[in-house]
Amino acid sequence: METNAEPTQMSLTWLEIWRSSFFRPTVGTFTRIISDPKASIRWGLLWIAITSMVAWFVGPQKPLLSGWVSDNFGPQAGSYFLLIGAIAAAIFGVILMLILADIAHGLARHFDGAGTFHQLFYCWAVMGLPFMLLSELLTYISSLFSSNRLFYFSTAGKAIQIITLLMFNGVNLYLMYAEVVAFSAVEKFRFWKSFGIWLLTGIVFAVAIVCLPLIFALLFKILPGLF
Repeated sequence: METNAEPTQMSLTWLEIWRSSFFRPTVGTFTRIISDPKASIRWGLLWIAITSMVAWFVGPQKPLLSGWVSDNFGPQAGSYFLLIGAIAAAIFGVILMLILADIAHGLARHFDGAGTFHQLFYCWAVMGLPFMLLSELLTYISSLFSSNRLFYFSTAGKAIQIITLLMFNGVNLYLMYAEVVAFSAVEKFRFWKSFGIWLLTGIVFAVAIVCLPLIFALLFKILPGLF
């Protein structure tokens, strides 16, 4: 008796994941990504850490900060600062993505979402590298022209500043769109429902960031009086 085994999906290469995420951000694309055999929390953690470290090394703020540290504390301190900054960027990037994915998935569960936390975390974590690189490239180009005083005040310089700013915002909006579509693929929601939950996730996160320091400050002020 013959049995027809279900075909298993071939594992996607990282280049295929990034290329399809950037050029074809559709529900079908992200469904393939979360169905990949290697889709897991471990790979998600690895790639959000790498993406955060790359953002640190290619970001225009890095030479300014490392230069200030080297000038004030010596070249060796500047080298340590680069290493510590890369590690800190990876840690904060991972923590931030874990929190955002947890909030978004928690909200999705209240609206009968069908996905899992590890699918959402993996999808958001592995898709961001090409968007980040393009965003950092535009920031770097803008900083090059803004640092040249003669060119900065020229008509061409102002035009390039405006164009790079518009392109930078466009890339961030495009990333937002891709994240919402990825959320739709994971949780099996329509786009506008996913967009609403995505916005709510940002609001909850922003409120938490604002309120937590106030809560800690209040506790440190009240607790000594209790003992």
